[in-house]
Amino acid sequence: MKFLRKMFSPQQMGDHPSQEQPAEPTEIGPREVQGVLIITRQPLSDSFKLLEQIAVLQRSKGYGIAINCISKEAVTQHIDDKEFLEKTIRKEFAKLGGEDLMSRTEITPCQASGGNSGIYCIIFDRPE
Repeated sequence: MKFLRKMFSPQQMGDHPSQEQPAEPTEIGPREVQGVLIITRQPLSDSFKLLEQIAVLQRSKGYGIAINCISKEAVTQHIDDKEFLEKTIRKEFAKLGGEDLMSRTEITPCQASGGNSGIYCIIFDRPE
C-alpha cells in the first residue's frame, strides 16, 4: 500500500490550481476520498494508471485523498445492474460502512485503455 501513499501525496499529484470550483468545504476542510472501486468489462492492463488519473481528477475537484484510501477493482458484465453494484460496494468497503455508504458514493462512467469501458465509484468520508 506504500504505492498508494506515494501516488496520493501532494507532490506526486501535481497540486496545480484548478479552473473548476473547489469542493464544498466542511468545517474541517474539503471532503475526502476514502475508497475507489473500478469496475470494467475486461481486465485492465494498467489499473495503476487509471487509478492515478482518477486521483488527479478528484484532487482537481478540490477533494482530499485519505492516506489509507482503499482501492479495489473488479471485472464484470453487470456494470449496469444497480443491485449488483450496491452489493459489491457494500462488500468491498464494509469497513467504511454504515447505512449511509451508498449516499456517500459517486458513480462515474470511464473509458480505460484499449476501449475497455466501465465505471468507477468514489466513496467519500462522512460529512462533518
